[in-house]
Amino acid sequence: MDRAVAWLNDPARRLHRMLNTMQGMTALRHVSLALHDPVTDMLWAFTCSEDGDQPSEVQEIDMNDVPSLVLLAGGHEPRIVPDLAEYAETSRFHTTGARKSGCRSCMTVPLHYDGAFLGFVIFGAMVPNFFSPAVRSVLETYSEAFAILICRALEEAAI
Repeated sequence: MDRAVAWLNDPARRLHRMLNTMQGMTALRHVSLALHDPVTDMLWAFTCSEDGDQPSEVQEIDMNDVPSLVLLAGGHEPRIVPDLAEYAETSRFHTTGARKSGCRSCMTVPLHYDGAFLGFVIFGAMVPNFFSPAVRSVLETYSEAFAILICRALEEAAI
């Protein structure tokens, strides 16, 4: 998985920079990927939002420790949290990282290819209620691009 994450570093950051140049996307500040390892049922999560040439820090997450992600992985619909301030419990897994990045709303999109679960792409915005239907449509299209990148990275890592 290390090789796949290393391969994804530059193209994932370029996709994030492209998103930031689109009209109406200035509030989007955080994009991260979580690659699923089906053998260990672990996620390898890293941010695509950082600048610079160094790879992002990778966080390993056991899917069994986060039941909400297991449920989300089984479907195809994104989870949208309109306002993170509404969650009083700061230890909730899916809101902790978003809060640390300064985001007020987030959208987590499960990624699948040919029926296989690949992982997630997580978008964070600096304002509440950012993920309108129009924004969601654009980000779901970008999510497909992230899924293609993950497939390519996994192929490259296997070589």
